[in-house]
Amino acid sequence: MIDWLLSAVAIAGGIVIVIIIIITFFVLSAFTLLAAKIVKVENATFGKALAATFLGSLAGAAVSFVLGLLFSPFLVVGAILSTIGAWLIDSLVVKAIFGTSYGKGLLITLLASVLAGVVAVVLILILLGASFLSCGL
Repeated sequence: MIDWLLSAVAIAGGIVIVIIIIITFFVLSAFTLLAAKIVKVENATFGKALAATFLGSLAGAAVSFVLGLLFSPFLVVGAILSTIGAWLIDSLVVKAIFGTSYGKGLLITLLASVLAGVVAVVLILILLGASFLSCGL
């Protein structure tokens, strides 16, 4: 009986994780579209933002993985170089999909990353504040 219950909980947890990943993908695409509008890219659509987010994430992850492996003995240097490499490759994808210059592509990538980071920090602070309030601190 307990095995069935644990399996059900594990499956439900997996489904929740997949739903969170999908929602995050659409939110990051919205940040990419907002960044493209701020940078004044013509013909910026949500479909292009979806494609740029998906393909840029795949390309950036591949480059980040390779650079992380190459510079794994140097932890901090490897982390910094893999992040920069991911941004540079992602900006190439954004440039190609939105049909803009490399500078605007890089600006869109960095601006979308900053927007996502700010929202993540705000959400974490809200959750921490709620958890502190719930325990009486």
